[in-house]
Amino acid sequence: MRKRIVAALGVAAGVVGALGVREGMQRRADAQHFEQGRDYWQLNFPPEYVRWAQEHLVAYRIPSSTIGINLDVYAQPDRTAPVVIIVHGLLTYGRLFLPLVRGFYERGYTVICPDLMGNGFSGGVRGDSPVGPAAASLVDVALWARQRYDGSLFMLGVSLGSAVVYASAAAGAPLAAISCLDLFTFDDHEALRQNTMTPQLINLLPLLRVLAIPFGWVRVPTRWINSMEYVVGPEEAHRVQTWFNDPLLPRGMTLRTLVSAGYTPPAVPLEQNTVPTLVLNQERDLVLSPIVTRDAYQRLGGPKKYVEFANSPHWSFEQSFTDRIVAESDAWFAAHGTPTLAQQPAARHEQR
Repeated sequence: MRKRIVAALGVAAGVVGALGVREGMQRRADAQHFEQGRDYWQLNFPPEYVRWAQEHLVAYRIPSSTIGINLDVYAQPDRTAPVVIIVHGLLTYGRLFLPLVRGFYERGYTVICPDLMGNGFSGGVRGDSPVGPAAASLVDVALWARQRYDGSLFMLGVSLGSAVVYASAAAGAPLAAISCLDLFTFDDHEALRQNTMTPQLINLLPLLRVLAIPFGWVRVPTRWINSMEYVVGPEEAHRVQTWFNDPLLPRGMTLRTLVSAGYTPPAVPLEQNTVPTLVLNQERDLVLSPIVTRDAYQRLGGPKKYVEFANSPHWSFEQSFTDRIVAESDAWFAAHGTPTLAQQPAARHEQR
């Protein structure tokens, strides 16, 4: 019996050692990828968009917990302009949403794109972004914006970012209204089973929750969690490859982050929500079933509006897709805060 115990302990020590070595190698690779990927985002856009970003973008770094959070800020000259914070989803970061940024900017918004911890240009281990700290970091971003700008403050979440946006609003971010492209909560296992994460992985959450106590730092390959092939329609599949090859994208998700996605209810349940919420849904979404977003909307309390994009995939690089997100969100924000240039034709004409 003693020999078996010693052998089992030896195997366990070997596994932990191997995981530690693997993590060390990953972190060295992360550092190399970060340096290689500083300007990679430019490959996703025409030169005109890159020039526009270089002319308008100012990057800030603010503390959140013990991690520095990167903010890409596109500020209007007038500090009373409305402010929208755009929150990215899984396998993305703020600088990849330039069409949304420019659309809001041209309507008179100051635009802030934070990178969640462990993503993009923010600090932290790549792919280590548990829901609770991520939502708390967005509260910090909103408070930073509130101190710096005087206009109405809004948030737009994209995909998984929408759930984090709702969680941050529920946690007290000072927002006049939010817009969510997709909506679910991080405690709804049935909803999680209806996205591209394998149902087997969701079924393992109770076991993974236990394993995350000693091994929360271990990273699970992102290909087990989501596949980029489901994100866009077949006609745009060629554009996804450039996005997917971005060195800044995390190639793994820590176990504690994965577990947090199944066991972190928002501070305020959907039914008790009071923040004005616009819910946008894609009819042909293959990443998150449209049924999940419809059900979440039905549960949602407070002022709300639902808009479904007919024949739309989870995401599209077409300008018409981002234009509609901007237009629907702008109309909703204008109804719950300071009117923008889009609602002031004369002022918009004078600016031109």
